Amino acid sequence: MINGARTGLKDRKTPFERYNDPERAAGDAFAKLLGVPASAVAKGKAPAGTGGGQVAASASAAPSAAAGPPAPGTELGAVRSAPLLRQVEQMLIESDNTLAETLARQVALAKGKPASFAGAAEALEEVVAELGLDPAQSTLHDGSGMSAGNKLTPRILTSLLVKAYGGGTVLGDFFNGLPVGGWSGTMTERFGKSTTGFGVVRAKSGTLNGVNSLSGVVETADGRLLAFAVLADKVPIGMYPAQELLDKIPAAMATCGCH
Repeated sequence: MINGARTGLKDRKTPFERYNDPERAAGDAFAKLLGVPASAVAKGKAPAGTGGGQVAASASAAPSAAAGPPAPGTELGAVRSAPLLRQVEQMLIESDNTLAETLARQVALAKGKPASFAGAAEALEEVVAELGLDPAQSTLHDGSGMSAGNKLTPRILTSLLVKAYGGGTVLGDFFNGLPVGGWSGTMTERFGKSTTGFGVVRAKSGTLNGVNSLSGVVETADGRLLAFAVLADKVPIGMYPAQELLDKIPAAMATCGCH
C-alpha cells in the first residue's frame, strides 16, 4: 500500500477514507512514476514498445531492449528505509497503526521471535520488563493497539514517560515525535475548546469503539513538566465529544502550579 491506503492525505479526522483495493492503488502510483499512460494502466497491460528493457533504459541508462533482459539477480533499483527514529516519529505523529505493527514485528525479530501478532506482543512484554517497568500492568496482543484484548494501566504509561524524560536511555528521543496540542499531527485539531493546552501538551491519543485515551506530558504554568495518562472505557458518547472531555484534563493541568 501507499500512504496507509488513505485516499486523502489532507484529511485530518478519522475515520479516514481508504482505497478499496490498496494493492492496485500502489501499482497505479508506481506505473504513474514510470510514465505509463493511464489508458494502459486501465487496460491492465503495458503499451506497445514499452517493454521492461526500455523502461530500465529510460530510468537508469541501462542497455537497450535489444540487449535482452537483464541477468537473473541484477539489481534494477533500491529503496533505503528511513532511520528507525524517523519511523517512530512518523508513527506517533500520524498515529500510523500499520507502521506501529510493523515496528513491533521488528522488535520481535530482534528478540529472536516470529514476526507475528503473538511474537510482537511477547517481545514487547520482554522490553517492558527490561526497562524496569511492571509487566503485570500491561497485557498486549498486537503492536498497533487495535486489539480489544490489550490492557494497560495509566501507571505504566506515565512510568514510561518519566523514565524516558529522566535520560539514560534512548527513549528520550521519542519525545520529539509526540504531537503537540493544537499544532501538529493528530493533535492539530485537538484542544480547540481547551486552548490552554495549545503548544504545551505533547500527547498520543488512542481511540477504539467506546474507548478513548490520551497520554503524554504537559508543561505547567510554573514551568514543570508533568506526565499524565487518561484512559476511558465503555464511553457512552461519540468519539469527538469524548476527546473534548479528555482534553480538559491536561489543559487544566497546564494552568496550575501543580506538585
